[in-house]
Amino acid sequence: MNAFEDIVAYYFEEEGYWVRKAVKVNISKEEKKFIGLPSMPRPEIDLVALKVKENTLLLIEAKSYLDSPGVRFNDLNGENQDAAKRYRLFTDVRFREIVTRKMQEDYLDKGLINIHTRINYALAAGNVYSNDEARIQDYFQKNGWIFISPSQIKGKIKKLADKGWEDNLITITTKLILKN
Repeated sequence: MNAFEDIVAYYFEEEGYWVRKAVKVNISKEEKKFIGLPSMPRPEIDLVALKVKENTLLLIEAKSYLDSPGVRFNDLNGENQDAAKRYRLFTDVRFREIVTRKMQEDYLDKGLINIHTRINYALAAGNVYSNDEARIQDYFQKNGWIFISPSQIKGKIKKLADKGWEDNLITITTKLILKN
């Protein structure tokens, strides 16, 4: 588990989701071959978030890239094929379909979702390359996906400074930094 994923999980919890971290997806050897990755270990989704009220399940990738140039649009749209591997959930249709189907089957079997639960995809970015944020936002919107920008994450975290007492590392750190 990484710290940025913890922050993103908290972001979604504050939005009314129940969140699981580092969720492994059970896909078969045949399915791995079908997507062209026969020796791949079980894929892992950074965060899986369920909003019961809306009957929505989100498969979330969390990319901090805080000490790098950031998430690049050309990596997300598949133009840069090497970098696109880091975003398979968004760049590889076969991968996305198989992972989604297996997650749905597994969660249905466990009684965590129902047959009507809508599954969607989200990317939370701690840093975005240069002027790519609007392009990424537009690309995600066109695909019906959710993009959580660095400013959205920062805004949610800043609000924690005014929240009542909560024994949570993220909330306490925010209060220490932002409280007068």
